[in-house]
Amino acid sequence: MAKGKIRNLFTDEEVRFAKEKHTRKDGTIDYIKMSKVLSNNRHGTTVSPELCLYWAKQFDEVKKNGESYATLSKANKAIKDNRVLRKPSLQDDDAQIDLNLGSNSSILVIPDQHAPYQHPDTIPFLIEVAAKYKPDLVVNLGDETDMHGLSYHDSDPDLDSAGVELAKARVFLGQLASVFPKMLLCHSNHGSMLHRKAKTHGIPADMLKSYRDMLFPNGGGEGWDWKGSHRIPLPNGDFVQFQHQASGNLLDAAAHERCNLVIGHFHSKFSIEYSASRAAAYWAMFGGCLVDAKSLAFAYGNLFKNKPIVGCSVILDSLPLLIPMRLDSEGRWIGKL
Repeated sequence: MAKGKIRNLFTDEEVRFAKEKHTRKDGTIDYIKMSKVLSNNRHGTTVSPELCLYWAKQFDEVKKNGESYATLSKANKAIKDNRVLRKPSLQDDDAQIDLNLGSNSSILVIPDQHAPYQHPDTIPFLIEVAAKYKPDLVVNLGDETDMHGLSYHDSDPDLDSAGVELAKARVFLGQLASVFPKMLLCHSNHGSMLHRKAKTHGIPADMLKSYRDMLFPNGGGEGWDWKGSHRIPLPNGDFVQFQHQASGNLLDAAAHERCNLVIGHFHSKFSIEYSASRAAAYWAMFGGCLVDAKSLAFAYGNLFKNKPIVGCSVILDSLPLLIPMRLDSEGRWIGKL
């Protein structure tokens, strides 16, 4: 099938039916449900919600005689006319609203999720943890998306394409943002995959959307703040630094940073280590993960001795605390901490 000819596999009537079937009372369209209708076809073509958003524009306006336009040319012209060249800025990944950080007396630490291949009970589990520990700060250690379809390694052909994967990841991230509208996030190897690949292939930042715009195309995530690392004061006067990964011994890295240290990245490491010098005591923590270990996205670990440890952590009154997700024999959360 020639590139760009997917639309030719569907009649105008099929697209219009799917659009009208899932147009809400307020006039907005549920593009996820629309995509499911169109993807249920005889030729096995998957239609993403983003493609549905584009195709639906064909029916936004009608001719004077009341007929719909036969092509997307009018919609394409409107899209072209509305294009604005984005100049990348160092502030692109900063929160767009005032975060009003509190006392940091209770910090919820969310480890690698790798959406859309996160553990299916991630959201309810985090809600339960937040209800118990009432965090005044939420930190995400990164790899909030997996980007398997863009990986530098071989992608599994039985997993979703990059576009479908992103659409599904957006659903999870939208849910996460509704629960935790303010969050500090760490840049990470998977989370930054798009920009890493663009750099590899010589694509300048001017041609890319910002990370926030890519993950929240219809708005959202204004209270999410991405940085390479976040150094936060604790109530006892110490500092803790959050970052996605560190090289070498973790306590050595903490000593080098001259503060407590928390990292993600290592799915099978979920632990706290302490050390002390003549000058100070300090600790370092591996955050574990919140991934679905059964997903094909993590098939590379099938032969590894150490398996992913699912859970999160809390820093309560300056002291770290591990919160494992208690799982049943099927790998699902049992519903209590």
